[in-house]
Amino acid sequence: MSRANSLSLSASERLIEHGLKLIAKAAVEPPEGAERARQSMAQWRLTSPAHEAAAIEAQRRWQLLGGIATDVHARFEHTPAAPSRRQALRGLAAFAGCTVLAGSAGGWYWWRQPVFDQRYATGTAELRAVTLPDLAGAPGSRLDLNARTRLWARLYRHQRVVMLDKGEARFDISPDAARPFLVETRAGRITVLGTAFTVKDRGGPVSIHVEHGHVRFEPRSQPGEPMPAVDLRAGQALTLRPGQPAQLRSAVDAGQASAWRDGWLVFDNTRLDEALPAINAHRAQPITLGDGRVGRLPLTGRFKAADSASLLAALPAILPLSVQVQADGRVALHTTTGSAP
Repeated sequence: MSRANSLSLSASERLIEHGLKLIAKAAVEPPEGAERARQSMAQWRLTSPAHEAAAIEAQRRWQLLGGIATDVHARFEHTPAAPSRRQALRGLAAFAGCTVLAGSAGGWYWWRQPVFDQRYATGTAELRAVTLPDLAGAPGSRLDLNARTRLWARLYRHQRVVMLDKGEARFDISPDAARPFLVETRAGRITVLGTAFTVKDRGGPVSIHVEHGHVRFEPRSQPGEPMPAVDLRAGQALTLRPGQPAQLRSAVDAGQASAWRDGWLVFDNTRLDEALPAINAHRAQPITLGDGRVGRLPLTGRFKAADSASLLAALPAILPLSVQVQADGRVALHTTTGSAP
């Protein structure tokens, strides 16, 4: 970077530029030089709070480069310390420095643009399987969408992001440490590297079931109510209801959460008002609640998603309610006289 450009930077940006150069050295230098760069960074960031803040920001910007350090290091790790290596280092550091000046434009703007951008939606009773592309040519991540689900997949050079608008999806994520996979939901963010899990949001509670692997859920904090992140591993489930503490369960059958992939709806002591959206996703005409009490009744059982008629026939036998079919095909459920509130 030229002296004129350096002088145009603020003091904080010059500190960030210095941190980026140290990170670049640690990435492409031979082992001894890389270690010296790491030690220099460790000592430098302890000098003052401003240096520490600059080091954190430099690391964040470097990570946004999405693994370029790994690529350059692999290219030169078997090359003697010759002008080609020094030129590569100078070029990489200059590129890192230029991104400080560019900000959200130029190189940073290019780097933050998605390489894949696709919206997916399923209709009533429609299931869909989607395989997302992978930058490195490895098998991509698989998404299974339940009925009436909408989501948006955007893949970047440094991360993979899916925004679940509504519905239910199972994620089988291809591991890629350089490009973490994020699932954004109404309740918060899920971060994974490689795992299989199911996320459901049909307007009521948001639930996460982990089949294998490890995910981290970071809830959206409400004003004055900070909430810590929650780590979930195989066999664990998390349910989030507005205004209530998060409910973490262990030793659950996570496969039941995605039983809809095989045409089944499975409920385990689930309130009717929370079960109906999943049932109605497979019906042309919805089942509605005729009164407030019926929505609180617990439903347990395994039902064919495509055969809600059998479910309706069974409901009065297992719950204190009546089924009323209206002329337009809609169905209303009512609590029977004397049933518990």
